[in-house]
Amino acid sequence: MRTRELLNLENTGHQGINALFAKAHSADWDIERDVDWSLSVDSEEPLVEYEWGAFGRTPTFQALPEHAKNYVTRRGLGRMLNILQVGESVAQDVCAKIALSVRQEDYRNHAVAQAMDEARHHLAYRRFLDKMNEQPEDIDFGTEMMFDDLLSQTDPLRLIATEQFFLESLAMNLFESIQKHARNPLLRTIITLITRDESRHMGFGVLYIAEWMKTHSLDAQIDFARQWLGQILMIVTDRPGPLMLSRMTQRLQEIGVDYDAAQMLHEQQSINAAEIADMKSGQKVPHLLKSARRAGLLKPEILEAVGIADHPIVKAAIREPVTEALGA
Repeated sequence: MRTRELLNLENTGHQGINALFAKAHSADWDIERDVDWSLSVDSEEPLVEYEWGAFGRTPTFQALPEHAKNYVTRRGLGRMLNILQVGESVAQDVCAKIALSVRQEDYRNHAVAQAMDEARHHLAYRRFLDKMNEQPEDIDFGTEMMFDDLLSQTDPLRLIATEQFFLESLAMNLFESIQKHARNPLLRTIITLITRDESRHMGFGVLYIAEWMKTHSLDAQIDFARQWLGQILMIVTDRPGPLMLSRMTQRLQEIGVDYDAAQMLHEQQSINAAEIADMKSGQKVPHLLKSARRAGLLKPEILEAVGIADHPIVKAAIREPVTEALGA
């Protein structure tokens, strides 16, 4: 981009996107003033309710010794916060690319404001991990590949669809779960503030994709939806299974605790079935499907073309009304 292009940037006039940028200032928070970093994070302290973790609601897990439950849950939380902190750094890079590549003033403004949010989130996660004083488990290969692929992208549509639309929607359920189960006051404060920011980021992705869908042919919309709906359904139906059980086994072996892995997996499968049933009934609709619906990916003609019009979870997501505001 050259100077002359910056003299006359176009503002799309989109009320929702401009409102999200305004909220980035009115709802801003100060990492030093609004977070009490003097709060302690004791090495033996349960930081979240044990039910938060994978297999945490199974009777076999609940019967484990207290120190084992605490160790496993803290290791799981540390791993997740480590993924989140590096994800925030990835998001900073993505926002920088968006700001440099789009020509719409309001889109650029939001990307720059989000980059500041992501920098603050990264620092908050890093400080909390430091207070935990534990070496977190390494980021897994699949997540690393996903982030590397995103960092290699340059097309604004691909960047926004992956980061703000897909990943932010995916993360919202995670943020809400940590917030709900947090026992440590410092962790609860950080996650509450971050979740408020992330709802705006997710809202931008939804609004951007919705506008893109309106201005492209039905064939283009179908091609785009086909890229994402399969991933969305795979993610929302993915429940704790053998992979997560292997992490449980490793953590318990580290502290010399034996358990009945087969029984725990059997118990978790019953919990998984109940959660899938809740999604099929519409009692619980994941943020990813809400975002897909708001962005226009669940239109009947698209679902027919993609071949998932009769998918029970999709049908439930369509029935469930949209009531909450984007970026609240």
